[in-house]
Amino acid sequence: MARAYHLIIDGLAAFAALTLAAMVVVIVADVMARNLGFVPPSATVALTEYALLYFTMAAAPRLTRDKGHVSVRVVLDRLSPARRKKVGRLIALLCALICFVMTSVAGALLVESVMLGDIEPRSIDVPRWLLFLPLVVGFFFSGTEFTRFAWNGEEFWGAADSVERL
Repeated sequence: MARAYHLIIDGLAAFAALTLAAMVVVIVADVMARNLGFVPPSATVALTEYALLYFTMAAAPRLTRDKGHVSVRVVLDRLSPARRKKVGRLIALLCALICFVMTSVAGALLVESVMLGDIEPRSIDVPRWLLFLPLVVGFFFSGTEFTRFAWNGEEFWGAADSVERL
């Protein structure tokens, strides 16, 4: 079960990488078409905006697992190790709670959009539920990662030496 879970997180990260690569190709093709005097596809901006949403939410769980998210440690670094672990667990649970609330809100909006048959009218018509799907997936798996940090008592912020290397 754990192996399948990690494969899902890694698969989402790979999907994010492919999405980023596709965005580059679409943007380059659009710019080249403009510079060569051709009419570029009208959907480039919309597709790029949707891809940014999918890229961000697909990469979020892996970034959370790898502790690549932003964290401010100015207070935590001044606590004793025992207190830091307790506060860290509390913060991880709060982060998980926020992620799961966002998952449920996005999930409710997804279901509502499916039931109403909502369309996002732009240069291309896209079912609106496709905008909520990556939010549900990304926030859910990020929430599970924060829950895992709290359960294991694992620090979810990067190591001090990783900050110094930057």
